[in-house]
Amino acid sequence: MAEKKDILDAIFEFNKSYLLLAQRMLKNDREQGKRMLGVSDSMANRIMSLTVAEIEALSDSSDLVCQLRAENAPGRA
Repeated sequence: MAEKKDILDAIFEFNKSYLLLAQRMLKNDREQGKRMLGVSDSMANRIMSLTVAEIEALSDSSDLVCQLRAENAPGRA
C-alpha cells in the first residue's frame, strides 16, 4: 500500500511541476509556449489564470494532466 501512495505522491508532484512550468512558459512567450505545449488559446488562458490552490487541486489526481507527444520529440522528422 505504501508503494501506491508513493506513486500517487509522485504523480501529484509531476502534475504540479508541469502546470507551474506551463504557466511560466506561457507568461514568458505566449505563442511559443502554446506551440511547445500543444494547447489552444482558450486552454492557454485557463492555464495562465490558475491559482496555486487550483493547481494543487488539479494535481491531486491519479492521472497525468499532460499528454506526451512523441511526434514532437527531438530527432523526429
